Amino acid sequence: MKNRFNRLSSKEWLPFQKSWFRYVSDDKLISENVLFFTKAEESHEKIFYYGNDYSSVASICCDNSLNLVSAKDYQSEPLQFALVDMRFDISKMTGVEDYLIVREKIMDISQRIFENLQHKRFLCVMIPNKQINENYFPFSWDIAYQLSTVFSLKDEKIACMSSDSPHVNQPYFAPDLETFYCLYFRKDENSKGKYIPVESGLFSNNQQKKGLVSFSKSLPYWFILKPSPRKKNEILHPAKYPEELVSMFLNVFTRNGDNVLDPMSGTGSTQIAALKSGCNAYGTELSEFFMEIANERCQNLVNPQQKELFLKESISGDFKILNKDARLISKDDFPPVDYVITSPPYWDMLNMKGAENQAKRIEKGLLTSYSELEEDLGNLVNYDDFIDELVQIYFNIIDLMESGSYLTIIVKNIKKKGKNYPFAWDLSARLMERVVLLPEVFWCQDDINLAPYGYGNTFVSNTFHQYCLNFMKP
Repeated sequence: MKNRFNRLSSKEWLPFQKSWFRYVSDDKLISENVLFFTKAEESHEKIFYYGNDYSSVASICCDNSLNLVSAKDYQSEPLQFALVDMRFDISKMTGVEDYLIVREKIMDISQRIFENLQHKRFLCVMIPNKQINENYFPFSWDIAYQLSTVFSLKDEKIACMSSDSPHVNQPYFAPDLETFYCLYFRKDENSKGKYIPVESGLFSNNQQKKGLVSFSKSLPYWFILKPSPRKKNEILHPAKYPEELVSMFLNVFTRNGDNVLDPMSGTGSTQIAALKSGCNAYGTELSEFFMEIANERCQNLVNPQQKELFLKESISGDFKILNKDARLISKDDFPPVDYVITSPPYWDMLNMKGAENQAKRIEKGLLTSYSELEEDLGNLVNYDDFIDELVQIYFNIIDLMESGSYLTIIVKNIKKKGKNYPFAWDLSARLMERVVLLPEVFWCQDDINLAPYGYGNTFVSNTFHQYCLNFMKP
């Protein structure tokens, strides 16, 4: 297949499509982006750069016969790619007021870029979220909302840094920053082209009191998890998440004897992990079929028929999983809730025809959706309706939680029919009306084969990261 989009071979194209990557250096990061998003043939169209490292970008462009222009020197030249690096700006910020000033500058720049960026070419924005004292500010999510009024939001990649990475002492890598975002926007037929400020809701309820947020152990910023193989009854569920993931968060947010709730229990991953961690395990499950599997798994754990073959120590925690719509959970169903961890349906994505995972499950005679029930959130067609229903479920559960307790939700942003739906950000913005946002944690999946989506035509990532969203009830 002919590559009309950039200078890369198919072998070089594929690695860039992974939606998370290990950060090595700025030179490598910038070079990979410049080479991916510039045309194969030489062009008079320029590359726009805003940031704190112009000389490095200029060197990369010079080596590849590309024309570069800085933000301060830019007039109205035609552009084939724009790179906006906000990391240094964010590193100097002391609060949301500083961010709003820089945001206005970036949005002014974006309007100028839009006018001259070629059709179906990209803008990349590099930006972190940031902890400032007791407040956590999702600056990257907000800038994505604002820029989406001009361009089309197409994708994201997560840069994952670790202590052995070079250059971590540069000014824009604060000591507590271990990830940052590469956000990708495109000028296309769906772009509005005019900036209209968006009230994102991401800064309206972020007033944490000093010392209020505390838990026994620190969270990782990102992690790679290869779950154990699913057992026969677990594989029946089309979207099970692993007990190992649940256990990691239980280890941080709970103490022995705490009451853990999952309102969408599936086959009981949360409950199994909670019981093994010395907690009590509660939940609801809309599907009677999966509810019975979950309860049976818990019963076999607490009271195995051949105890000496399965467990060295007895597990004595309480458990109860009800066959009930999560919308109808009441305070009479369970004891006071100390911690909630759950993974909701990713909208109606399981109902999308032709998905590779669906084909494999159909071949094996397995279910490809949670249920056919009308009440099932995974069967809602309208995205806004789905978000509204899910938020109301969580608001109801938050009312049942103790003050100072925590909530973890495992989700990912969604790409559907060429459009990007920032599910994780939208859900967080709505929930922040009632709870305090803590730093997100990225579950990075490293055991899935890459597919050459969009090869030769445009950038489409393979989404191999999931958000572990964390909140605290004030």
